[in-house]
Amino acid sequence: MEIRNQKKHRKIIIAVVVILVIITGAVGAWFLTKNDNNVKQEKETTTTKDDAGDESSTDTDEQDDAADDASDDTNQQTDNDSTADNDPTNGGKTPPRYEGGNIQDNETLTGAINGISVAGNNLSIRVTINQYISDPDGRCELTLTSPSGATYDYWSELVQNPQSTSCYGWDIPLSDLGGSVSGHWTVKVVVNGDGRTGTFTQEVDL
Repeated sequence: MEIRNQKKHRKIIIAVVVILVIITGAVGAWFLTKNDNNVKQEKETTTTKDDAGDESSTDTDEQDDAADDASDDTNQQTDNDSTADNDPTNGGKTPPRYEGGNIQDNETLTGAINGISVAGNNLSIRVTINQYISDPDGRCELTLTSPSGATYDYWSELVQNPQSTSCYGWDIPLSDLGGSVSGHWTVKVVVNGDGRTGTFTQEVDL
């Protein structure tokens, strides 16, 4: 009887051990699976962050490029402005470059009276010619016709700009024009140079 009881106890112990081993293995497998899932999630999260960082870096690079372009445009404009600061006939500024096409070879000079105003006790008049005139003997001849029909004649030299020309301009004392310039005036400018002539006329109420 005692031997049978010992064998029975051994079987029970073996069965318990087997069950414990199975339970332990199952628990271990569950933990390993859970850890693998956590590692995968961490990798996916890291990859997403890297992608977001790349996109952010790309956006930043594009913004930097745009800022560099804007800076280049500003520098170019500054260079153009500094080049233009050489015309005494227009407040130290060269008149805007003519953009109407290639008119340098025109038989007739073209341009405009682009400034007629009373400044203090003077009548100021400015004229721009679209063509570049190299003739040192070139000149601008001004004729003013007052409201009463009186005429006043003046002349000035030419000023060469990079790609155009200007009359040096006139600042005529009002006292030379009868003291008062109120009313309707006719302003006529004839420009001669390089064997060509241009006539510009404008009427203005002062």
